[in-house]
Amino acid sequence: MNVNLHERKPYGLGGLEDQEELYQLAVRTQVLRPGQAAAQLGWSVERTARAVRLLSEAMLLQPLPGAEEFLPVTPRAAAFHRLAPLQQQIERMERRSREIQAELVGFHRAHEEALRDVSGSEAQRILAGQRPLREEMASALEECTGEVMLGRPGTGWWAGVAQQHTEEAAGVLQKRDVAVRVIHQHAARFDPATRQHVAAFAEGRSEARTLAGPFEGVIIFDRQRAIVPLEEAHLAVVVREPGLVRFMVEVFERTWRAATEFEGQVRTTEVSRLLSDVRGTIVQLLAEGQTDEVIARRIGVSVRTCRNHIAKIYQELGARSRFQLGVLIARSGLLDQLQNDAGAAQAPPASSALSTSRT
Repeated sequence: MNVNLHERKPYGLGGLEDQEELYQLAVRTQVLRPGQAAAQLGWSVERTARAVRLLSEAMLLQPLPGAEEFLPVTPRAAAFHRLAPLQQQIERMERRSREIQAELVGFHRAHEEALRDVSGSEAQRILAGQRPLREEMASALEECTGEVMLGRPGTGWWAGVAQQHTEEAAGVLQKRDVAVRVIHQHAARFDPATRQHVAAFAEGRSEARTLAGPFEGVIIFDRQRAIVPLEEAHLAVVVREPGLVRFMVEVFERTWRAATEFEGQVRTTEVSRLLSDVRGTIVQLLAEGQTDEVIARRIGVSVRTCRNHIAKIYQELGARSRFQLGVLIARSGLLDQLQNDAGAAQAPPASSALSTSRT
């Protein structure tokens, strides 16, 4: 519901102008007598009575006992008296909040114990919070001997931990001749720290590519162990079951083929294409009905940057509302074009297809 604050009237009973004028008169005279005030202001008795009633309800006028007279009350004092019940309600709610938290202490303990029980499985374990995740990643990187695959969406609690550990271990992995492949989102190309890291390790067996997104986060070690984040729950799952890990490797490989090589530099000739890819992804997510916040998270940019991109899309398509934008996107054929481009990017090279058919 849209509410115009400038048109609101206190208690829904009248305008502010009469009340302010009568209140000023009460402050100047120190004692307000409605009959005299009506004559002095040139108002009718009904008009004056209504303004007096509203000021009294707002606690800006205090009636004197036994007389048709009122004393003005300062706005600060009126606010104190009017807010006192609300303050008491807030205090009651805060007490209830503390009571609820105390009631749930035992359930938190039960939840943690249940997670520990689940974590005993070798094929699948759940990591709750950053500390277990850091320990698991440190162990996996230390044991890794062949290859690390990291799909790193640009945002989320898990992405930062994964990136930090991979960067810290990069030198050791290079010495052990471990190949590292990282998929970033296009937004990473405009981050100086990421560019510097990618450029520093591009000479070894480390490679990076970027994608407009969205894609799911994952890190796979030696094609035998994978860690998958559950962003909403701040959990991560460690998977060792060979079939599941093999499936994740295949998904990573398909995403890798669709991504664009990134050597730590942003060339001027690439910027327009990168922006076009990002906006194409935004168009797809808009068509799905996603909010600005969700779109920003899935393409790895701030909400402000995301809204700037959306504003450009509005301008290019001539849309004035979200609904109209959806209609124009559907009519424009953009979605079909984007899906065709994505399919072509993920298809294996022609030489690979030919060699496969020969075998």
